[in-house]
Amino acid sequence: MPVKLKRLLMCLRREGPLAAVLPMLAALALAGLLLHVLNGRLRPVLEATASSQATNLMTQAIAAAVDNCLQENSVSYGDFVTLEKDGAGKVTSIISNTSANSRFKRQVVEAVVRQLGALDSGALGVPLGTLTGQPLLSGVGPSVRVRVDSVGEVTADYSNSFTAAGVNQTLHRICLDITATVYLFLPGEVLPVSVSSSVCVAETVIVGETPDTYLNLEKGNG
Repeated sequence: MPVKLKRLLMCLRREGPLAAVLPMLAALALAGLLLHVLNGRLRPVLEATASSQATNLMTQAIAAAVDNCLQENSVSYGDFVTLEKDGAGKVTSIISNTSANSRFKRQVVEAVVRQLGALDSGALGVPLGTLTGQPLLSGVGPSVRVRVDSVGEVTADYSNSFTAAGVNQTLHRICLDITATVYLFLPGEVLPVSVSSSVCVAETVIVGETPDTYLNLEKGNG
């Protein structure tokens, strides 16, 4: 066999497997590039949609936790504060029932943690059609799985507001300002979502002049 022909056959034998692999490598590279582009476009939509869903569920869970604690403890305005009056019946000061308020706040925080830990992950799924951003495809197709990975810090503080409620009348509202964080597990990442919600726990109308003395009613106390 001529030397040149022998060398040509040897080259074909060496390049044969490589020639067969090259199209496969090119297809994989193209698929990887396509996935990268799709991920860059769809992930922001997925994060925004999942975060919005979680925010709504968390707000509902916080309100439910506070309502349950109020009902279980049969709490009323007088359990949070004591109105001191003079001999003429005029309110002279409002004093916080610190011990009872602290105990109730701890119960609410524990209840919120339980409620958030029990969030329905099925309500957090995002349909593929929604991720396209096309209105006609919204809610269509299988859902991308999203679930609550863990519950982060939950804090609560009391706040008070005094507003006019009529002639010589003042509405006093006591609220719990609750901040909570959960971590959502999305494909390839964990997304933190934080919510702040203010829930009224008690209110009353004070008749007469609003007293000048408020003890331990500032935010963070009680």
